[in-house]
Amino acid sequence: MQVYQNFLREALERKACFSAGIEVKRPLDVLPESTEVKVLLLGDWGSGSVEQKNIAVKTAITCDQLGCDLVLMLGDNYIQHGVENLQDPQFQEKFEEVYTQKVPFYPVLGNHDLQGNWRAQVEYTNHSDRWTMPDSNYDFIGGPVQFIGINTSCTICSLWNLLRPRTTAWRVVFGHRPIVTQGRHRGMNWLEKIFLRSSSAQLYCCGHNHILEHCRIGDLDQITSGGGGSPLENDKGRTYSNAEFLHPNHGYVWTHFTQDVMLARFFDQNGEEIYQFSKNQNGS
Repeated sequence: MQVYQNFLREALERKACFSAGIEVKRPLDVLPESTEVKVLLLGDWGSGSVEQKNIAVKTAITCDQLGCDLVLMLGDNYIQHGVENLQDPQFQEKFEEVYTQKVPFYPVLGNHDLQGNWRAQVEYTNHSDRWTMPDSNYDFIGGPVQFIGINTSCTICSLWNLLRPRTTAWRVVFGHRPIVTQGRHRGMNWLEKIFLRSSSAQLYCCGHNHILEHCRIGDLDQITSGGGGSPLENDKGRTYSNAEFLHPNHGYVWTHFTQDVMLARFFDQNGEEIYQFSKNQNGS
């Protein structure tokens, strides 16, 4: 019995199902009294490739032109095998030296991150002025939005945050894996979909597939922004009937939230806008 318990605990630890138990030494919230917030969405970025650095330059230009208050980083932060420890040079080479925006960056864990020391990514929060990842699951306020970051390799651990009553105009959940997708990697299982659709969130943001995509799941909109610089993938021909847009290439997404309206603008690998949609707070 003890052997089984140890095996189970080790398996859950590898999936980051436990809290890291690390005290974060600075506030998480951004502009909590503001009626608007501007957010950049970027996933699957930590490849160290020329493509990653190109997208980073384009995002900096967009943020200079449109404004950015924070960045959501949607997993696979350090490809291929996560980081080894706090001294891992990838923190500098793939993050600090690549992204120039002087705003908080809020990452979540992707499947590649779990192949390394995921706790080091959490602890790095206390060693960086911008990297803000207080645990494998966490939430914070940005303007009129509650943001809930989840570990999609252990979604059950996110239930408490997902099912709490919403107290802000907007609730945005962000994680690595998509709920539904036209991309190479399939979406979530039926139980995870039920949890997210019951969360009173209006928007779910994810990566995992190295594409830009917009899908509707009932009243919930999903943005996949997985074009941060990782190698592009062969299409498996997957379809989804409520898919609104697909760009199978590198790129990123910029969003603007006010009390009443959300606007999402999609940019390709050249920094050119290729798609946008808006959503009213009441769901229309």
